[in-house]
Amino acid sequence: MIYAVAMSGGVDSSVSAYLLKKQGHQVIGFTMVHFDDQNPPYKIDILKKAVSDAKAVADRIGIEHYTIDLKEDFRAIVIEDMIRQYQAGYTPNPCTLCNPRIKWGKFVDKIRDFIELNYPDAGFMMATGHYAQKKLIDGLSALIRPFDLSKDQTYMLWRISQEQLSITEFPLFGIPKSEVRVLAGEVGLSVAEKKDSQDICFIQDKYSDFIRNYIDIKEGPICYEDGSEIGKHKGLLFYTIGQRKGLPAWRKPLYVKNINSQSNTLIVTDDQNQLQSDCFSIHTFNFIRETMPIKIEGLQVKVRYNSKENEVNFLEYQEDRIIVHLKTSTDSITPGQSAVFYRDNELVGGGIIEKNL
Repeated sequence: MIYAVAMSGGVDSSVSAYLLKKQGHQVIGFTMVHFDDQNPPYKIDILKKAVSDAKAVADRIGIEHYTIDLKEDFRAIVIEDMIRQYQAGYTPNPCTLCNPRIKWGKFVDKIRDFIELNYPDAGFMMATGHYAQKKLIDGLSALIRPFDLSKDQTYMLWRISQEQLSITEFPLFGIPKSEVRVLAGEVGLSVAEKKDSQDICFIQDKYSDFIRNYIDIKEGPICYEDGSEIGKHKGLLFYTIGQRKGLPAWRKPLYVKNINSQSNTLIVTDDQNQLQSDCFSIHTFNFIRETMPIKIEGLQVKVRYNSKENEVNFLEYQEDRIIVHLKTSTDSITPGQSAVFYRDNELVGGGIIEKNL
């Protein structure tokens, strides 16, 4: 069995490769080159550094290392989808699409082809530096939160399939991040003190600065919730639901209530209660281990990466969407973001938020 480690050049994937090698497995490192980091608007030199660091780690621990070029696939699948989402007035999570379609999709396909060609008698497992855990429950692979909940990365993995999860290992699931860095230092890995990547891997600064290279920015009206125009916005992609910054002076603080891409209008309110909702719809849903209808007992949902879980009251199934009813309301539910369901510490699945109801 060959363990193919997705090596990003960071400390987490590097220690994952080291641990598997130490356990006696045959390990090969692969680094994905998925955008042109030599030209704006992409983050400059980030992949060049990632490849260099991954190769240095591979040499240190004594494993093979290869790069896989996925720039065209990433552009066609992730970048173009993100542009369409912003054009429609949504606020997407590109990582949640990249994971199943690129990292566990095209990337794994290329790795499988490589192993079948060069090691025809060997099977393979994928391994990543994600802080997550896989367990077998009733014969199926379940995705579980890690020991170190402060580094929980399961939210962004809700779209991976049962088949993709079944061939994946997460070597760091039981190790706190602080210990991972200590171990990297003890082993002499050059990335031991390398900073963690923040936000989206391919964007240098802000989403808006990146997207404006692909979308024509048009100013438009800012309308109070009664329909009266109270100002001008500088382009809808600069705003998201619940935002306060960048809105006109008003008798009370204003918040973005709705984004209407068809009329290029920003709808605002000065009543925070208007941002509260206990019902919303999702589409493009995926459940990793369970089948519909999902058991409601103990089911909770996060509507943003950094939000708290909210208890689900019931789910209403329609042909191509699910209506999520919450037991208590939550604020700023944002179309395009991911609603991710948990039960205890298991990630049950998720969907893309369509609208508040």
